[in-house]
Amino acid sequence: MFKLGLIGCGRVVETGHTPALKRLAEDGLVEVAALSDPAQERRKTIGDALSVPENSRYENHTQMLESETLDFVDIALPHFLHQKVTIDCAKAGVNIISEKPLATNLAEADNIIKACDEAGVILAVLHNYRYNPAMRKALELAHAGEIGEVFLVRYEGLGGSHWHGTPSYDPDWRTKKARAGGGCLIDNAYHNIYIAREFMASAIVSVYAQIETYTRPIDVDDTALVLFRHENRGTTSIQVSWGVSAGGRGVREIHGKEGSIIFGREGNPLGLYKNSTGEWTYPQPQAEYENSFAGIMADILEAARSGGPVPTDGLEARKNLEAVMAAYESAGRKEVVKVNIPAPVS
Repeated sequence: MFKLGLIGCGRVVETGHTPALKRLAEDGLVEVAALSDPAQERRKTIGDALSVPENSRYENHTQMLESETLDFVDIALPHFLHQKVTIDCAKAGVNIISEKPLATNLAEADNIIKACDEAGVILAVLHNYRYNPAMRKALELAHAGEIGEVFLVRYEGLGGSHWHGTPSYDPDWRTKKARAGGGCLIDNAYHNIYIAREFMASAIVSVYAQIETYTRPIDVDDTALVLFRHENRGTTSIQVSWGVSAGGRGVREIHGKEGSIIFGREGNPLGLYKNSTGEWTYPQPQAEYENSFAGIMADILEAARSGGPVPTDGLEARKNLEAVMAAYESAGRKEVVKVNIPAPVS
């Protein structure tokens, strides 16, 4: 069983990581032995939920690293803190599970990857949307060739606000460039990008984006529209917003030369259309872990045990961040930006 220390006890930890870690502890995979957070009430909330001993709840990660013998840390902090804390953990010789994005820019990401390589520690990044049961099933179908070569991926997620953090720290840190590195693109669309890259299974070769702040008094983007062109001539179209209070219809579609996969069709988790039959079927997702964090963390821990590759390592997380940064560059320059961002290795 791996001993793990939590760094950060905010809202995503409470709603996502904590249920996952409780399940993995029940399965005998991990023990949450310690945690750190500057807010006493957050240490109590998460510490009590995970049965962390009182004397292993720390105000900061430095105290925890000095006092505890850990196999892993789970870092869930505002983006601007990732570089320092991750490098500190690497230097302490502890394996790392990090929330996305790996960093706020590519230079920071490179520093993190270098530090982990030099220390010989695992660096795994939580691209957890891949582990939603419906998404896992859809990826399985696409990789098995059920819809043929994918030529179009469409995502649309329009809402009126960002994901609020805990009041104990700063519930609006995602809307502040110095803390988040960007707005809805680096936060929400980041997930859509790595999923689209995996469905398309072809390198991104160019990016065109329009990114603006329209309706909210914040210094990051509240609306982002991005087009990726892929090496196979396929297109990914992503639209996200924090500025549409009415909300959008929500679109998650993958279209191939032999069929389509659409999420949420007629109340089903996903629908599969085959051109050859002209009919829809509704495959039922099944997964050992319904919580996407539990699924990816279980695979990370298994990789550590077996010596195999983690689901998303630092280099792959950097590629996804490169796509995000290229979109910001395109919007700033108001022109297409040429890139060469390889597809994920499935």
